[in-house]
Parts: sequence; C-alpha cells; structure tokens
Amino acid sequence: MEQGIGTEPVARRTRRRGLWRTTRRASGVPSARPEADRADDWFDSWLTDAADTVGSRRALATAEAAGWTVLHDLHRPGSTDATVEHVAVGPGGVVLVETLRWTGEITVHDGTLRHRGYGRTADVAAVADAAGAVTALLAPAHRRAVLAVVSLGGRDLEPAAVRGGATAVGEPQLAAHLAALPPVFSPEDVTLVSEYLAAELGGAASPEQLTVDDVFRPAEVWAAGERAAAPVAPATPAAPATGATPRYAQPANREVAGLHAGQDEDAPARTGSGTGRGAVGDGVLRLGLLVLGLLTVGNVLLAWLDVAG
Repeated sequence: MEQGIGTEPVARRTRRRGLWRTTRRASGVPSARPEADRADDWFDSWLTDAADTVGSRRALATAEAAGWTVLHDLHRPGSTDATVEHVAVGPGGVVLVETLRWTGEITVHDGTLRHRGYGRTADVAAVADAAGAVTALLAPAHRRAVLAVVSLGGRDLEPAAVRGGATAVGEPQLAAHLAALPPVFSPEDVTLVSEYLAAELGGAASPEQLTVDDVFRPAEVWAAGERAAAPVAPATPAAPATGATPRYAQPANREVAGLHAGQDEDAPARTGSGTGRGAVGDGVLRLGLLVLGLLTVGNVLLAWLDVAG
C-alpha cells in the first residue's frame, strides 16, 4: 500500500515527533505545562498515531493465540518506499491487513465502503493491489489462499466484502474474522509460508515483482540470466539434515518462459531458431513460382496457336 494512503512506519512518526519537539524548544514558544507533563498531549498522540499501532497489534495478537503468525511492517514487492502493515498467516490462509483510521461516519452501502458519504474504493483497491503483489511471490498451490482485509480502526463493523477487492471489518471484529475463515493451510503450510514471507518481505530490500513481461520473456533471456547468476556447483552435493525444515517451493513461472498470450503450452517444442518456419516458407515460394511458370508457358502457347491459325 502506498505511503499516504494508509499508516506510515512508527519510526518515521517518532522522528517527526522528535523534530517537532526540538523545533518548539528552539522557537521559545511558551508552554502552559512543564515538558515532563506533555506525554498525553493531543498533538503528540496525533503525530505518532500510537493508538493506531497498539489497537491493530492487540487485535492481531488475539489471532496469534489461535495459531496465526503475524508479520509487521514489511516491504511491498516491486516498490522501494511502500510498505505492508500486517501479513497474517494461519489456518485460513494468507491475510494482508491494512488499518484505515478515519473520523466521521463510515458505512458500507450497496457494496461500497463510504466515509462521510464518499466512496473509498480507491483505498480498498490499494490494499488489494498490495495483496496481489504478495500473491505473485507464492507458489501456485498457495496463491488462492491470499486475502485482503481493510481494518477500520476503532470502529465496529461486521465483515463485509466491498468494491475494490477486499473485505472491510471493524478493528474489534478482526480477530474473530480471521478465526472464522475456512481452514486451507495445515500447520506445516503455515510454518513454511510465514518463514518464506518473513525472509522475502522483511529483508533489507524489497523483492522484485513479477510482471507479464517476466513470465512471457523469451527462453533465451531466462537462460542467459540463469547462466550469469548460477553459482559453482559443489562436486558432491551435501545431503539434507535429518528433520530439517523443507525449503519453500518457489513459483514455477519460469516453466512457461517463451510462451506468448494464446500459445498452447503443450505444443511440441520447435528445433532450431526458426528453421521449420523457413523451410515451409521456401517450399510455398517454390510451388508458387512453378505454377506461375506453367501459366506463362500456357499463355505463350495459346498466343502462338492463334497466330498460326
């Protein structure tokens, strides 16, 4: 989810609060209370948004007690600055959760999430897009288990599917919504997927996001990249340790490399680089020239017979 639409990292809000306090002291603005008594100042609370973080994490902590693993403050695949607030992995699948905390009336009318009467489908779609980016990282067996949830901070709202591709739910109902999802993951799946996403999204850099160009890239490009990045293989591969956690299966997108939209994946592979197509074209051209030559000879004979007769 892009910055500015949802919540920003806590570290950034904390830095902003420190900068504001430093500027206030330097400006000499008189304070009605001593500095030590301003911990409950309304501006500090608004600037740091601490209540938002505590409320969201408290709701998800309840889900953790029911077998869910919750990851916080992750990278968004394919972006250098956008973040993902929460990703919960549990029996119900992979749920990307973003908290939206608005003031004023919030309703769901005719399938549209509305804030003060205005549709907020764009905000919902941003959460769904982030869930789609995470989905691209998963193996095909796990992709259908990814869901997007918009948690409304401090509001009571029963889960409701809304336009934009996500489910809107009140923050107090979030844990119950996760617990009510039909089970699709085994405990082993939860461990594998959560550890994989923690490594991919919690690292120092954001992972790349696959696009259609990556999937349908010519096979020669894939092969060249793999040869350049291939490490030197050891002479004798080491046997896996007994009882070691199995490695997560990467998405098999490269298996369809070189295919184009509408091309049959089961079609027999072509040999050579356009050799078959060139041979067929040459044969058709030769046949056409032969027919043209025969027609020319026939026309010449008919003209000669007319003149002779």
